[in-house]
Amino acid sequence: MKSRKKNHNKGYSMVEMIIVMCIIGILTAASFITLRSVDSAKYKKAVSTLESEMTTLRTTTMAQDSRTAMRLYLGDDGSYYIERGYCEGGTFHAGAPAGISEAAQVYYNYSGVSSPVRVLSRGSLTYAGAAVDATGVVIRYNKSDGSIDSANGAGEYCLYRRNGELIANVHLNRRTGRYYETY
Repeated sequence: MKSRKKNHNKGYSMVEMIIVMCIIGILTAASFITLRSVDSAKYKKAVSTLESEMTTLRTTTMAQDSRTAMRLYLGDDGSYYIERGYCEGGTFHAGAPAGISEAAQVYYNYSGVSSPVRVLSRGSLTYAGAAVDATGVVIRYNKSDGSIDSANGAGEYCLYRRNGELIANVHLNRRTGRYYETY
C-alpha cells in the first residue's frame, strides 16, 4: 500500500487576501487624512504668523518708534516672507534705523524668530486682489492711534493653498489698524 504525501503548501485563501487588502486600504485612507491635517495646520500657521507680525508691528509702532514698518513679499524660493524695517521719506528700508533706543531694537532683532519671517511656503498670497510679488506690500501704522499710515497696507490679504483653494482672508482696517480673518 502506497501512502499519499500530503501537500503542506496551501498558499493564501481568498478570504485572507481580501482581509489584507482591506487593512491596506484603511491604512492608506488614514495616512491621507493625517497628511491633510498636517497640511491644514501649516496653512493655519501661515495665517497666524501674518496676524502675529501685524500685531507686533502695531504694538511696537505705538509704543516705541513711529518709523517701524514691515514688508510682505515673495522670495526667490517661491515662499512669502515678512521683513521688518522702517520707512523714511516714503521708502522702506530693511533692518533697524540708526540711533534708536535699545528697547526699540528688540523689534528689529527678531528675538525668537528667523529673519526674515517665513509666512507661507506652499501656496499663494494676494493683496487687494493682486498677487503679492517680490516688490511686496509695505504695512505701516500711525503712532498716535494705531491706524494704517497710508492706504498702502490696508485691505484684504487672501492666502491660498497651492491647489488654489482659499485658506483665509485677513482684512486689515485702515481706520483702526485692526484685522480680522474669515475662513
